[in-house]
Amino acid sequence: MNISTHGVYFATATKVSEGVLVQVHLKMPREIAGDDVEEWSFTGRVAHVEPLGTTNGKSGIGVQFLYYEVPPATGLFSHSR
Repeated sequence: MNISTHGVYFATATKVSEGVLVQVHLKMPREIAGDDVEEWSFTGRVAHVEPLGTTNGKSGIGVQFLYYEVPPATGLFSHSR
């Protein structure tokens, strides 16, 4: 639903709690990422959880990125925040 350099906000039916560490895999076009990497792996902390209506059972999850990894196919590195 929303993404920035510091995190991501998305809807899910999966139950998660604030503070939990999650791994998010994103596919980004070269125009955004500046590289030919097909998929980036971000590790982050669930910063907030909020219900998205009463009938669909989904929650809005805000994840603060802690670091990311580039898949080994293009060389592995990570970047701490």
